[in-house]
Amino acid sequence: MSGSLTRRTFAKTGAGLAVASLSSGCGLALAAPQAAPVAGRLEVRPYQLMCVVCRLGEGRGDDLGVPRLTEILRVVRQDRKTPVTLRVNVDTVYCYQNPGHADDTPEGELFNAKRDLDILRRLGLVPGDTRPAVDMFERLLANVPKAEGICGYGPAASATWRGCPRAASGFYEKGHASGIKAILPPRSKAEKAEFKRRTAAEVYTAKALRIRPHHLLCMSCFYGRSKKLAPIAEDNLFEAIDAIHKNPEVPVTLVPGPCMICPPCSHYEPSTNLCLGGHSMALRDQKKDLDVLQRLGLKYGDTLPARKLYEMVFQRIASTRDICGYVDGKETATEWSICSGAVKDDGYQKARREKLGIPEKT
Repeated sequence: MSGSLTRRTFAKTGAGLAVASLSSGCGLALAAPQAAPVAGRLEVRPYQLMCVVCRLGEGRGDDLGVPRLTEILRVVRQDRKTPVTLRVNVDTVYCYQNPGHADDTPEGELFNAKRDLDILRRLGLVPGDTRPAVDMFERLLANVPKAEGICGYGPAASATWRGCPRAASGFYEKGHASGIKAILPPRSKAEKAEFKRRTAAEVYTAKALRIRPHHLLCMSCFYGRSKKLAPIAEDNLFEAIDAIHKNPEVPVTLVPGPCMICPPCSHYEPSTNLCLGGHSMALRDQKKDLDVLQRLGLKYGDTLPARKLYEMVFQRIASTRDICGYVDGKETATEWSICSGAVKDDGYQKARREKLGIPEKT
């Protein structure tokens, strides 16, 4: 059979096959109509994610030299929360999301199909899956370290499978080594430092601390693991603990989402008050918040003196595994990874024994 015979060509060779193609939804021809883009969502082919990394590794800036790649980079840098949907040409039941072949690269239809599916498998995703841009690119970097065997198979391969001439350039590997910061520039150190200065002061002057439920455990682990309690640049954990030490009866209100501890964090977005940590950090955090509330028998908006609240925490939550390890300790997906403090919770146990260092009532 000629190497140039594609499934579309094959599907046109007989009326019977054409009927079979229609009756099976997409079938051999991969001819499903291209779906209209959804507003507020970026629809890309998996290989285009790798191409963005490759072009950055080449040393390009905002202009990646290919309009479509440049547009992808512009959109995700403008808003790293942008939902990115992966669309792939398949002849399976996932054909409802087939994008068509307009974005195929010159290496041929078979190579384009295999490359996209190879990337999907590495990512642990399926056609049509959607993730925030920061999650999608971090997933790519975590699971696809090199272009070899995906974007090209070397000069010994047949013409059908030779692949992209850039596959052996090392550009993708250089871009990969630069990490997520090269794709999505982080908050500036100056901005973080200013938020640290201002919000740390607010913790001490607040009439009531506003803390998200699972941060009660983070504060405990921070306390238990610290040889000497001291402020750090990335959050206000120390300040919250210190404020409680200074006034054990300070009211603590349990709030949803980012709280007084979060503003200096690299993953905090001030304009939306959202956590944009990769691998769906905020999704895990929300579940942990709800699990803590359930264990304590409380709800968002409840306010208790810090001393009383921590008495409840240490009495009803015996281990961080119960919350941060989902009780069973199983990571069912990248989005549901387990905090290291749940694998070994010595810090939390020390905080329990010492009651977070909160002075006894006199």
